[in-house]
Amino acid sequence: MNFQDSPSTSSNTQKSMKTNILSDSELLDILEKGKFSSDEDFGIDSNDDDDVLDIGNLSDENEIDNEDNNSCSIDNNLLSCNENQYDWLTKSPTVENIFSIGIPGLKYIPEGDQPIDYFNFLFTDELLDLLVEETNAYAVDILLSTTSNNARISTWFDTNKSEMKLFFSLLFHMGTIKLARIEDYWKTNILLRALHFSRNPKEEELATKNRLYKIQPILDYFNSKMKEIYEPSKNLSIDESMVLWRDRLIFRQYIQNKRHKYGVKMYMLTEPWGLIHRVMVYSGQGHDVSEDLSHTEFVVDNLMNGLLYTGRSLFMDNFYNSVKLSRNLLIKKTYVTGTLRQNRKNNPIDVIRQKLKKGESICRYTSDGICVVKLKDKRDVLMISTEFPHEMIEIYTKKEVKKKPISVKNYNEHMSGIDRQDQMSSYYPFERKTLRWLAVIQGLLLDSQNIPVNSKKRYSETHLPLKVQKNSKKSQAMLYSK
Repeated sequence: MNFQDSPSTSSNTQKSMKTNILSDSELLDILEKGKFSSDEDFGIDSNDDDDVLDIGNLSDENEIDNEDNNSCSIDNNLLSCNENQYDWLTKSPTVENIFSIGIPGLKYIPEGDQPIDYFNFLFTDELLDLLVEETNAYAVDILLSTTSNNARISTWFDTNKSEMKLFFSLLFHMGTIKLARIEDYWKTNILLRALHFSRNPKEEELATKNRLYKIQPILDYFNSKMKEIYEPSKNLSIDESMVLWRDRLIFRQYIQNKRHKYGVKMYMLTEPWGLIHRVMVYSGQGHDVSEDLSHTEFVVDNLMNGLLYTGRSLFMDNFYNSVKLSRNLLIKKTYVTGTLRQNRKNNPIDVIRQKLKKGESICRYTSDGICVVKLKDKRDVLMISTEFPHEMIEIYTKKEVKKKPISVKNYNEHMSGIDRQDQMSSYYPFERKTLRWLAVIQGLLLDSQNIPVNSKKRYSETHLPLKVQKNSKKSQAMLYSK
């Protein structure tokens, strides 16, 4: 690797030295006391002489997550980062395979055999009790803060589980009868106004730092319930989904390729066919980080909590992946496969610098089996995998036969969980325009139809038509025969 000094580095050093010129008396004082423990006394930053790697031109994939410490800065076609800490090999090393543990599927079955029984499997009395208790408490708070005797809330009386269940049934039915606004469905309903999931802090209490405290109970309920009733399969994926919201909100996000481009971003751990296991909501920059983990590492660690050391395969896109994260997960007996950004730290420099023609590829390995592949199709594609070596296989399409790396094939097969969930939710959406962001976020798992979609998928999984089962077995047999 060729290292060269950066002109900007020397100029910064000169600037810092000029701005920290010491007087004669200060220099004598330093010499007498013998303070030579660091370069700071003379205005020299010990990090000013860091080496800069010249890797030539990079592709268009230069987006950097400000909260992620695994990225290198790109400026004037130079990649500036710490020296690569990994030794890269040209041949695949011999490593021990990791075998998966556990039998995927339902841990126990519902009492009945109808779709409503699978819905009640997730939408339990425990959830209804939470909704009833918090809604009644919040309605009292609204009533006490109201000064008018003619306010609608003055007619409030405590709700119960039967009414709450009927209320959510009507909410779900909004997906089949489409009107523009919530007010077109609910003219005078005060239950929608009082719907709540968590107590507000009292005046004498300190405000919580958790921006999601009003919906945290429903998030915890969903994640714990899915962990209780379902054992995830070997292949899982992590990606983002959006809850529609276009008004002002401190953690509102924009993702171009999502069904709802503006809204609240959710990180989801899903099955390849769309079943949602866990949900984590992004609450703004500076949150969901720790001293030891970057934001993306924190998200992966949080969503995979309790699923590590079980031989599972995790598929992620380049927002999450890095060589460091792949090694950490490999140590915890979890495979990783996905796309990789070219500006991540510790990437093999010769792979990044290599200019390829269409159809060509290059790869490098670490001693523990991390494989980084760069291939040229319509554009440069960078992949990382701890499970699959760099092997080209034939992909049959209607028009032609193509050769692709086995990591790309598996990534395309197992990375569609969020897209399928968004597709299912789009058929009967019941999100409507409102001036209250909490009205959208409060029903986070309900408004995004995670509970209805999950229950529908659970019912479909155990009630597949015979023809579908035969076709599925036939396609699997054809895949293994190849």
